Amino acid sequence: MKLPDRRRRSRPDDHLIPLINVIFLMLIFFMIVGQIRPADALRVEPPESQQEQAAADTEPDLVLAADGRLALGDRVLAHEALPAALRDRQAAVGTAPAPLTLKADAAVPAAVLRETLALLAAAGIMEVRLLTIAAARH
Repeated sequence: MKLPDRRRRSRPDDHLIPLINVIFLMLIFFMIVGQIRPADALRVEPPESQQEQAAADTEPDLVLAADGRLALGDRVLAHEALPAALRDRQAAVGTAPAPLTLKADAAVPAAVLRETLALLAAAGIMEVRLLTIAAARH
């Protein structure tokens, strides 16, 4: 009498199942740990700060590029249009003026920063928070 062969035959895709499991677990890990947030309208490299408290997780309201361009949210604005855009934004919110978070490039000249702060004051913004990155400690 001939008995059937009970040895398991390997299939070509048997080695893919552990790979799929690892990729699935990595996907779940990066979804939980990672943060997805929109990119700034302008690319800037903030200045370094010696301060202990980092504000890298804060979303900027206003972005100031090294060449002086401004972006409010995802819109790139001319300097002349900034006060009106800020007033419109404040009218839409309807509350007292909140502190504005400014993310300026480290290479922005002081004169351009001073001009931008004057525009913010003209729009009624009296408190501005400057985003920085933590300085490397050696």
